[in-house]
Amino acid sequence: MMYGYPPQQGGVQYGVPSGQQASQQGGVQYGVPSGQQAPQQGGVQYGVPSGQQAPQQGGVQYGVPSGQQASQQGGVQYGVPSGQQAPQQGGVQYGVPSGQQASQQGGVQYGVPSGQQASQQGGVQYGVPSGQQASQQGGVQYGVPSGQQASQQGGVQYGLPSGQQGLLGQQMAGLSLGPGARPTPLQPQPMGTSYPPTGLRFHDPAAEQFGVARDSHDAPGRGPPPGLPLGPNVQQTYAPSPAYPTGPSPYMSSPPTSAMGPPTSAMGPPTGGAPPTSGGVRSQRQGPPGMALGPPGMALGPSGMVQRGPSVVQGPAGMVQRPGMMVQGPPGMAQGPPGMTQGLGIAQGPPGMVHGPGMAQGPPGMVQGLSGNSLEHSGMQTGPGVAPVQQQPRLKIDSDQMPNPITVMKQDHEQRASSLFCTTTRGIPPPLVTTQFTVQDDGNSSPRYMRATMYAIPCTKDMVNSCRIPMGLVIQPLATIPSNERSLQLVDHGTNGPIRCNRCKCYINPYCRFIDGGRHYICPICEASNEVPMEYFAHLDHQGRRTDCQSRPELCYGSVEFVATLDYCKEGKSPKPPGYIFVMDVSQANIQNGLLTLLSSTLLSVLQKLPGSEEEGGSPIQVGFITYDKVIHFYNVKSTIGQPQMMVMTDVAEVFVPMVDGFLVSITESQALVEMLLSQLPEMFSTNKTSEVILEPVIRAAMESLKAAGRNGRIFVFHSGLPSHEAPGVLKNRLDPKLLGTEKEKTLLCSAGSGYPQLAEDCVKAGVAVELFLFPSQYCDVATLGDMATTTGGEVHLYQNFRMADDGERFVHDLQYSVARPTVFDAVMRVRASTGLRPTGFYGAFFMSNTTDIELGSIDSDKVVAVEIKHDDKLKEEDIAFFQAALLYTNIFGQRRLRIHNLALNCSSKFADLYRSCEVDTIMNFLSKSVTKAAFSMVYKTIRDNFTHQVAVILACYRKQCSSQSPPGQLILPESLKLMPMYANCLLKSDALLAPPMLSMDEKSWLMYCLLSMPLKESVWFLYPRMMALHDVDPDGKDLPPLLRCTGQKLQENGVYLIENGFVIVLWIGQNISSDFATNLFGVPSSVQIPTETLPALDNPLSFRVRGIIKQLQTQKQHCMKLYITKQRDKTEGLFRRMLKEDKGAGQWESTTYTDFLCQIHRDIKEELT
Repeated sequence: MMYGYPPQQGGVQYGVPSGQQASQQGGVQYGVPSGQQAPQQGGVQYGVPSGQQAPQQGGVQYGVPSGQQASQQGGVQYGVPSGQQAPQQGGVQYGVPSGQQASQQGGVQYGVPSGQQASQQGGVQYGVPSGQQASQQGGVQYGVPSGQQASQQGGVQYGLPSGQQGLLGQQMAGLSLGPGARPTPLQPQPMGTSYPPTGLRFHDPAAEQFGVARDSHDAPGRGPPPGLPLGPNVQQTYAPSPAYPTGPSPYMSSPPTSAMGPPTSAMGPPTGGAPPTSGGVRSQRQGPPGMALGPPGMALGPSGMVQRGPSVVQGPAGMVQRPGMMVQGPPGMAQGPPGMTQGLGIAQGPPGMVHGPGMAQGPPGMVQGLSGNSLEHSGMQTGPGVAPVQQQPRLKIDSDQMPNPITVMKQDHEQRASSLFCTTTRGIPPPLVTTQFTVQDDGNSSPRYMRATMYAIPCTKDMVNSCRIPMGLVIQPLATIPSNERSLQLVDHGTNGPIRCNRCKCYINPYCRFIDGGRHYICPICEASNEVPMEYFAHLDHQGRRTDCQSRPELCYGSVEFVATLDYCKEGKSPKPPGYIFVMDVSQANIQNGLLTLLSSTLLSVLQKLPGSEEEGGSPIQVGFITYDKVIHFYNVKSTIGQPQMMVMTDVAEVFVPMVDGFLVSITESQALVEMLLSQLPEMFSTNKTSEVILEPVIRAAMESLKAAGRNGRIFVFHSGLPSHEAPGVLKNRLDPKLLGTEKEKTLLCSAGSGYPQLAEDCVKAGVAVELFLFPSQYCDVATLGDMATTTGGEVHLYQNFRMADDGERFVHDLQYSVARPTVFDAVMRVRASTGLRPTGFYGAFFMSNTTDIELGSIDSDKVVAVEIKHDDKLKEEDIAFFQAALLYTNIFGQRRLRIHNLALNCSSKFADLYRSCEVDTIMNFLSKSVTKAAFSMVYKTIRDNFTHQVAVILACYRKQCSSQSPPGQLILPESLKLMPMYANCLLKSDALLAPPMLSMDEKSWLMYCLLSMPLKESVWFLYPRMMALHDVDPDGKDLPPLLRCTGQKLQENGVYLIENGFVIVLWIGQNISSDFATNLFGVPSSVQIPTETLPALDNPLSFRVRGIIKQLQTQKQHCMKLYITKQRDKTEGLFRRMLKEDKGAGQWESTTYTDFLCQIHRDIKEELT
């Protein structure tokens, strides 16, 4: 049947009077009086009088008198008198008298008298008298007058009147916007005055988003945030923006919902029956058959609405007429906001709000902000007149969109690996330590030798105190340089030695300014004028530079070596080449675990790779051998005797040197006797039943032997357990489980007694270092023994419950690496700083007899020292902050040398320059050393609280000084420090700081000593382990597989993953791996049969490839990592899960995920700002 023109349903039209427009539901249109606009619900329109605007509910519109503005609830609009502004609840608006402004609650607005500003609770604003400022909690703002800025909760903005600033989407390494997104333009401002947050700012009226805004221009050349999907209209400020895919924000798992619940519709699909009847122009047509009265439960709107325009003719069936407005909305909607009553033009707000003049009543107990473990809305509590509602679903952050090391490292490598880094580039930090880049030394030291935490030095002490960023240097003076970079130049100034400043003793460098025609120069440290020696004089060119500048390395390069004269030698004598003494524990424990047999069979091959072995005549290093249990055995292996001779020292209370001649020998000359001795040792002590051992006397005897020979050197000690024999250095088992986790736990981390610290000091003064290899089966007090070794410049190697089958290969690798790596002896290092600055704090493994000199018995290419710098006076922006690190040492040939590293940095009074120049790898290495040092005297909880607060202050200062214009609800991370929250959480969860029962006290002490001297790259992978997938690896590839984030969210049950942190490698096997993979890698057909003891060496491409990857990882580390194989859901899976630093761990202090910690930092920042 047709009325006027054919109706449609899915293309079918039902009778509609001629000239009328049909309404729609899913493309179905129903009769609407001529000239009227149809309302919509999912495209359904109902009759609306001519000239009127239809309200909407998810696109549903109902009749509204002409000239009136419709309210909204999730896009639902109800009749509002002309000229009035509708309140909102999640986009729901109710009638508000003309001239009044609506308040909001979770996007709900209630009537507020005109000119008043809304207050807030939990970020909720309610009516506040005109001229007052709204408060904030959770950073959420509701109903704000036009022209005001909306508040945020986690960077979320809710419905704002026209003309206000829209949603500022926060970024967290990436944010996707809805189709209506647009950027809020940022105006450049002078740096340091009101430095704008230069991350992207978005307006997205279609969605509420949580996220982190990051500044994208404060690190030049870094480009846009990695993986940031931008909207179609988004532009990047200060940096070119590539085209990113658009779409809804992936930053939250589910959109927020109104506390009052979304409107529901009882409208069903059109059913059969008589078509609607036609009527006059002012008659409203009935809706489609089966259509209920709008959203269920919608009662009358607020009373007192003034009639405007023509009367509304009856709308859909059941709709009640009312003069001047449509009073009944969709079924299910309560009668306006609960508690709204008529009176003096002011609508009553929701129950629970305190009444006052001109103030509406707000919702009870509304607190919105960061809560729990995620950024989320707090559910609104119920009260009188408010229907009970279900708790809001939690809004979780998508961790894939947060800053993560893998993406940042990849981006930094892509941008900076192919370019040459010139060291005199001012104000720009070097590439990340994980980036493979090439350095050109053109006046500043290479970042491989020395890095600064910030490359723009603050002009005042107050700036440092405000930002709390550590101002310091991390120095690795003997770092290995790639073959494609220039090696250090050796400079010999003759018998007078290197040119130095007469006042501060700074060595000549490229920043010395020559004056007076070249006869004097100005020292960059103390600014004193020094006379140039006649033999060093050269004329100056027209630019004031020496004419011989290019031919003098000390005036061209940031790092050089000088030949030291006898003035730099002890007692004015040239030193001899060093000696290596190998001290072996031959007690019953080392006999039973097979260590002595393994050591005897491999030590000779290790000695073939002594430093300098490639020189003609072999290595100049001399070697000696000692064995011990309760007594000490010395061995004479002089080449002129027929067989080795042993001398026994039974009185260990006062040790002495029983022999000098024949004890230290050249391995080249005495190789036959050394081999004979090593082969006889296992059999010689095979029946030894001694269980008690000594330690301090044998180390002191070895040191005295080196002193008697006039040599520096190293003592390699292979010790079995706690030295329990009654002799000097005896230790008691002081491990008390009751002390763990208490204030007294720190006593277990400090050295017991004064014997071993005094021994360490004596070794340093003699130029001797102790390399300690421990093989305990029980507690052996690593805190005491390790302190002795690391103070001398040596290292501790721990093999708990040593088994030759499992740990033998690892021990041999560590021994070979320790013996062969570049090492120097009798070292003293001093750091000097220019006027106004001074080094005050030193972190690492060394000895200091005064406040300025770092002393070590030896130092190798892996040792790192962190130095804290403080202000003595104010600096000017035109000043240059200059630092010089000078290392005096003896090399393996007995030559005294000076290695000089120079670094010149800009000064700045702008916080923007300071944050832009920060280097996160160096900062975290510095902080890890300072935190570890604090762990010897503080409990873990205090360390955790203090460190978390420091991180929050660092980021809050940036927010306050560089991004003050951003709404307080946003978490804004500077580009240079966007990984700081990640690394900070990893450090707090690291095994070096966690208390037992996560690991034994010995293991914790060992890791603490390792962290104190750990290089930068090693510390990055220790904090955030490397993980890669092996199930899809290319068998023919040569490079390492792509790195993955340390989280278990993306693990596949049919996958195989490898993770390593520099100390262990864990191979995780999913329970559903393919039979082909299991066969090729493990030689078994299914995952159930895979052995977890060892990785078999099979003859197929996959096996070669996986073992090659593991070998490649091993060669990049200073410690040989122990391999663990674990299967999914096995009991041994805990170690693998603990290394997933972004996830929640099983221990008490490991329950904080990356997202949790970021939320905690966000809360702390907001507290700092308030």
